[in-house]
Amino acid sequence: MKNPFLQRPFPVSPSMNQVRIMDLPGVAVPAWVKGKRAFELLSSFALRQRVQDFANPLQLAANDPDLLEKFDACLTAVSSQIRSAAQKIAEEYGRSLAYLLLTLKRGDAINQQARADWQPAHWAFWRQIEAVWLGGGLLSGNLGQMTVPLAHKLIHQNGFPEFRLELAPYGRHLPLLGLARTAPPNTEVMLIFDFGQTAVKRGVAYYKKGRLAQITLLPSVPSPCDDVLFPSQELAEIAQFSEWLLDLLAATWQETAESQHQLSQNMAISLACYLLNGQPRPEDWGCYGRMQHLTPNLHQFLNEGLRRRLGKGASITLWHDGAAAGLSQAGAAQTAVLTFGTAIGIGFPPTAGTFCPVDPALIIQPPV
Repeated sequence: MKNPFLQRPFPVSPSMNQVRIMDLPGVAVPAWVKGKRAFELLSSFALRQRVQDFANPLQLAANDPDLLEKFDACLTAVSSQIRSAAQKIAEEYGRSLAYLLLTLKRGDAINQQARADWQPAHWAFWRQIEAVWLGGGLLSGNLGQMTVPLAHKLIHQNGFPEFRLELAPYGRHLPLLGLARTAPPNTEVMLIFDFGQTAVKRGVAYYKKGRLAQITLLPSVPSPCDDVLFPSQELAEIAQFSEWLLDLLAATWQETAESQHQLSQNMAISLACYLLNGQPRPEDWGCYGRMQHLTPNLHQFLNEGLRRRLGKGASITLWHDGAAAGLSQAGAAQTAVLTFGTAIGIGFPPTAGTFCPVDPALIIQPPV
């Protein structure tokens, strides 16, 4: 089945964050779920709020900047009181994940009516999805290990016994893994960048005999997306932001090239914004999407800026971060990839096209 989310001339946003769970007739959906958007249930903002509500029994400081990492450790705490409070939150999260996927698979009329931009074809496409791979920072630790089996069981018990729901290998790094698979033939070494809302993940991809053999992670760089929900739309600030992005690409290449003489001037990058023909979608005025104020074609704009810094041979391929994560499973039919972090990312693996195969012994090496 053709993916209607990619059909021209006017593709519809596949965003999971805006899926609203109104009801699932026949399923005991709790009142605290009904009417909520997936973002309000499964984003890092939603999880942080829930952890803050339980800060006292978890013995955590509600304003701790590392609150979610410390919450994840609470899931295996020695103290039964702390562990019980943390597991209650994890159970709610796992159930919310199941309700989201049941909403998509069932396509009940009450939920279709709450998503006016999706047509019947978009719901039909989700009904034929039979496997979902999960990744992202929120699910990379104990939370993922506890919530995914619970969600899987609930989905099986409620009408979809053959549905597959699995944590993806290298789940924290799915966009980088997908980007590494886009390397042109005969590439030996290539830089990859995942520009997120809170940090920029960077890596050096190495290839042997036409296969992706290793990704060496570089230290992440904090993103200057100070206000994720309401970023500045001032033209001067956006121009400064784009210069920061290009300077980071160029500086990383120059530093890496000093020791990696086979480093390609091709780079692959993903942005936390939906793209349409190399340009942020008109409705996306977020931290990265707002760069459409500067140019009618962001892909071309970034390529030109990079070439001014590194020379005419430099170039990038540009992807939405969810689509990049989807590339990690390129070739898999009836499949979706979801990532959970600041928000929920979505990618559908392409079943056509040529993508670099992954060596079964792939190594992802942490930063030094």
